[in-house]
Amino acid sequence: MGPTSRFFILFAFLAIGAVVGGQAIFSRIPLDQALLKARLGMTTSGQVTAGSEDSVIPLERLGGVWVAQVELNDLHDARLIVDTGATFTTISEDLAFNAGVQTDSANPHINLFTAGGKVQAEMGVARRIRVGNAGRDDVKVVVHTIPNLPDGIDGLLGLSFFDRFLVRLDHSNQQLHLTPRT
Repeated sequence: MGPTSRFFILFAFLAIGAVVGGQAIFSRIPLDQALLKARLGMTTSGQVTAGSEDSVIPLERLGGVWVAQVELNDLHDARLIVDTGATFTTISEDLAFNAGVQTDSANPHINLFTAGGKVQAEMGVARRIRVGNAGRDDVKVVVHTIPNLPDGIDGLLGLSFFDRFLVRLDHSNQQLHLTPRT
């Protein structure tokens, strides 16, 4: 085996190692999270990001609940159950990770009293939640995977999103109407 062959084999091992190592690193950091981190330098208002008009959002009926299509942090679509009785919007751990939702370091944990009993979960802040044309910046969320939700449902859309809107649910037309409070 000559020096050229040894060089080629060494180069091949290094190239394979770099690819495998890079995949191991980058598989743990989704590209959309990197994009989100790049955008975090942008200022947010903490206010409603819709106009003063009524936003009409189509809903899907799933069993006995209404489901809305939601966009989280300008990057991820999710399906959340509309729950005006829930104090906080609750999203699964997977969705929080994929959308780059940061946990709240000042108040990292919260005790929830659910139908299934007391649960401890993490608090976080979604940089932006948008439902149709209505949106909110810096929304407090609970990061907790709710057991036994139907497939494809990522959590609950609760009062931490709705509290700055007048909310009207039109059952017959399967629509959610959100009007920003002045």
